[in-house]
Amino acid sequence: MKSIKMFLVFLFFVTGLSIAQEKLLMQKDLQEKSSSSESYPVDARPYLERFNKANGIDEKKIGEEMQQLVLRKTTAWNFTVGSTKNWIASDFVGNTFYTTPATCRAVGTNCYIFVEDSLWNTRVNQTVVDGVKNAFDNSTPANASKGIYQTDVETFGNVPNVDGDARIIIFILNIRDGYSGTGGYVAGYFHSLNESTTNVNSNKAEIYYLDANPANLTTTNGLQRGMGTTAHEFQHMINFNYLPVYDTFFNESWSLVAEVICGYPLYTQSYFNGETNHYLLDWRNITDPLVLNDYSRAAKFGLYLYEQYGASILKNYLANRINGVTGIENILQSYSPPTDFRTTFNNWLIANYLNDKAVSPGLTKWGYNYSNIIKVTPKTILNPNVTSASDAVYKLGAQYISFTSGKNLSINFNTSGSSAIKIKAIKTGTSSKVVEDVSPGINYSVTGFGTTYNNVSFIVYNDNRNEYTQGPFAYSYTSTGTYENKPIEIAYDNTEPVGVYVLSVTDTVAVRFDGVSGTRLDSIRVALRNTVQIEGGVWKAGTSTYLAQRLAGPFYVSGKTTPGSPYPNPWTNWVKYDLRSLNIDASNNFVVGFIIDGVYANSSSPTNRVMHTSIPGSAAYHSYTYLHSPSSGTPGWYYIGDGTNISLYLIRAYVSDFTTGVEKVIELTPSTFSLNQNYPNPFNPSTVISYQLSTGSHVSLKVYDMLGREVATLVDEFQNAGSHNSQFSTLPAGRQVLNSQFSSGIYFYTIRAGNFVETKKMVLTK
Repeated sequence: MKSIKMFLVFLFFVTGLSIAQEKLLMQKDLQEKSSSSESYPVDARPYLERFNKANGIDEKKIGEEMQQLVLRKTTAWNFTVGSTKNWIASDFVGNTFYTTPATCRAVGTNCYIFVEDSLWNTRVNQTVVDGVKNAFDNSTPANASKGIYQTDVETFGNVPNVDGDARIIIFILNIRDGYSGTGGYVAGYFHSLNESTTNVNSNKAEIYYLDANPANLTTTNGLQRGMGTTAHEFQHMINFNYLPVYDTFFNESWSLVAEVICGYPLYTQSYFNGETNHYLLDWRNITDPLVLNDYSRAAKFGLYLYEQYGASILKNYLANRINGVTGIENILQSYSPPTDFRTTFNNWLIANYLNDKAVSPGLTKWGYNYSNIIKVTPKTILNPNVTSASDAVYKLGAQYISFTSGKNLSINFNTSGSSAIKIKAIKTGTSSKVVEDVSPGINYSVTGFGTTYNNVSFIVYNDNRNEYTQGPFAYSYTSTGTYENKPIEIAYDNTEPVGVYVLSVTDTVAVRFDGVSGTRLDSIRVALRNTVQIEGGVWKAGTSTYLAQRLAGPFYVSGKTTPGSPYPNPWTNWVKYDLRSLNIDASNNFVVGFIIDGVYANSSSPTNRVMHTSIPGSAAYHSYTYLHSPSSGTPGWYYIGDGTNISLYLIRAYVSDFTTGVEKVIELTPSTFSLNQNYPNPFNPSTVISYQLSTGSHVSLKVYDMLGREVATLVDEFQNAGSHNSQFSTLPAGRQVLNSQFSSGIYFYTIRAGNFVETKKMVLTK
């Protein structure tokens, strides 16, 4: 197999279709769309901040000038279709201004649409222009009779008006953002400099820049993404009218909510779900990949505020012109009955795990209206007997811990006298869900655990926003109970099947599972389309190769039925395969895969049997597909998504403890971050570096020589909680290196994951 390649391909939903129809549509989808995008839109704010710093631009001064009504234009632009103008734009690569000619291609109720002349009838045509005008003026996915302009203005407030014209200028161009064929690109931006009436590089206009390269506005998905960005950046324009010196967290939060209010998808939730224990209001630098977690966290919190308190909290926050939590607190105190930020934050933490409004009748405070919420995944403890466990939480951060097995649970938390650390217990059973406060230093006994309640989860959090530091703030706990060693399910899907992909012979569908320390693999379960046999296997997950050592198989499974259309709910064709006799160690990450037709290939009609579902998001999430003949022409591992949703194969795993002793604590995720010594050491020509992540994080693992020069990047990606390993090889075919040769001697390897940084040394001998 080739090295794993996280390339984006598009997802096509298939529901209620015959086998033949499913097959035809999925072939068309994979052939036409699999290579269409290895890129993704990113927020423009960090680019603008860097640009402003390089050019000495102070947004505060621009805001003061705007509020003083300095030299405002008193006559409208009065552009007509065919009007031409040279607009000033920002080059984010060289951090310089440039001027580019453009022509007005449409005049709407609330906008003029200009297109960079070099793009006309190449990347942009009249159909694109009409689509942009319609979305801005008339119709969004949320409301067929209300456009982005009206939706944002009604929700947030009025736009500034330096140019004396009520229409917003939408300038479609090739934004100079350094895009070189893959990776992130700026899909659009609002630059506050254009609100200045004195700066020579200002357009002195309410202007919004919309990208058309690589953004493909000629496709439905491309236009939707572009207009989602427009809703986002248009809020920034409104925000600047009220708070030119803004709190980044709430400014971005409001813009991310603007996308949802207009009917575009919520920002990728998995980033926040992998890092719940982080200071709520923190905003990291553009150079830190974990800033994506900040966007995700802001989107989730802003959506919750909007759903709980309505558009008034968004609009009043701007109208009151008070930044940050203080501004939110003032609004919450004005409601009847009054509430406060701390209470709202606590309820939000519960909603992120429970997402069930029925548990709080009449208040609906512990759930969302948004239909595609992905609940946070707690650290799950199998054995209720915990002699001593310690951890820490950050200010306005939280950790989630679940006990899922056993009976007679009793737990005692020690917070070292800190009144800022709070604990909530959430007891869930088949017919009951209860939320309770837990007092530190007192035994909390769960009556009915193992009978009435099959799960008890604890949220440990710090809700004191006035803490001097962000933390972390330490706590510990002990617990006792009756241990039952029974298999637990690891599942990343949470919805019913939406379709099945038609792939080529020997293509492979797979799910990568996070290892569970101290467990064995009991069985796997897969949702199949029909009764035809398919070949499966289990592999140890690799890094340089996606499938490393084979642990089980080949084995063959067959469905019992061929469900009709529409698909039954719940799905009726799940098949289980028992693996207990193989005693497979599930401590490390492993992959369960099924080969399309495999030994039983019918080349005239290759048939995939494994059903898939989808979840909101744009990043890789456990499910991958090996394509031998993608339309891009490059065989390799792909994840399937459309920028809004990603595909998940319905494959699940069941693991159980190797032992039956009551002293052993089994966790679905490591309790701490750690970096192990490489093995072997000394080494030649290769060695393996293993590490553990207590929460999902963006991981950087690099190798340096004695002079501190970087010689290899082994990992640079977001990884889920669990145990991981990476191979470092000095052979040319097996490394991602920055130099051409290695000499004997000492090298250092450094891991960065969240706030965790550690370095160890290793020795190369030749």
